[in-house]
Amino acid sequence: MSTTKHVFGSLLVLLLFSPLESADKIAVTMKVYGTVDIEQSGSSGLSALKPGTILSDGDRIMTGKNGFAALIYIDDKSMVKIMGNTEVIIKGRLSAGSIAKQVNIDHGTLRAQIQKQRKGDFVIQSSTSVASVKGTDFWMISDPVTGDILIGLEGLVNLTNLISGESSDVGAGTTGTSTPDGSVETSETNPDNIPVDPDEGGTPTNQIEIELEGPDGEIKTLLIDIQ
Repeated sequence: MSTTKHVFGSLLVLLLFSPLESADKIAVTMKVYGTVDIEQSGSSGLSALKPGTILSDGDRIMTGKNGFAALIYIDDKSMVKIMGNTEVIIKGRLSAGSIAKQVNIDHGTLRAQIQKQRKGDFVIQSSTSVASVKGTDFWMISDPVTGDILIGLEGLVNLTNLISGESSDVGAGTTGTSTPDGSVETSETNPDNIPVDPDEGGTPTNQIEIELEGPDGEIKTLLIDIQ
């Protein structure tokens, strides 16, 4: 496995200030394990998601039982990690160098590690709930039948039930539940209920690691220094 280093700012310049037809490009796939498919916005077919893929507004990502994908938004390095048996749509609108971010989750589990947002909130929406944050770290587990579980790790998340409009703030060490009957409740987090992050501790805080697949299927790691 080979490694190359570049300055993070160069990646942002390349993607944020590319021609108008690329203006909806909002994130980059960092890592992909197991079975992960993508349905690109505007298309109707599935293809295997690969490390280093540039993601656009409206791209749908689906992971298999042992699948995992990690992506990073190109404006501020906010990260979303998608666990197995999960389906999401990655959404974002670029304005003045900042991306208004939203993830629509149909079902499954994800971890959001969100930097302080310059404009608006980062939003995760399911059929039952909306989770809105300015900047934090949390897990979201969504099931269309039983509802949503939100586990706060850092910061504060506002969890709102779409049926009743009831809401609650979920902080570190707290778990929020939002159910299809309209209820929202919070409780102290049971550590045994926190999902395992397969990428926990995998990347130093001063670097971004992107795995790229070569023409012969070999995996190369690109380390991008964060200035």
